[in-house]
Amino acid sequence: MAGEWRFAKNTIAGMKTYYVFVLASRRHRHIFIDVCVELDQGVRTMRTRINRRLGKRRVLQKLVYVEAVRGINEAITRERRLQKMSRSQLNRLVTTVNPGWDPISLSALCKSGFSRNIARVRR
Repeated sequence: MAGEWRFAKNTIAGMKTYYVFVLASRRHRHIFIDVCVELDQGVRTMRTRINRRLGKRRVLQKLVYVEAVRGINEAITRERRLQKMSRSQLNRLVTTVNPGWDPISLSALCKSGFSRNIARVRR
């Protein structure tokens, strides 16, 4: 597909890069934390899971925080730490990185050099 984001297999010395990310609803009432190998696919599947769980209506979730971590054990540990944080601590963390809680686009991540392994593939 033209213009589709794909993520290359990213291994450095046998360690994959995992992404811990936070999705928030429009008014930040619902906050979801997850971990994945491919950010694009992970965000998409989490959004469909959230909509299925909340049921009645489609809730807009925006990507507000992303963190790259080496190794699955570190990624799971970081995800659990974020999930155990109080709401005010999590709000502070997101606000330090993204003060307006604006949606983060994958293209903006690539342009800012977030990961060298993110590549745009056009067919």
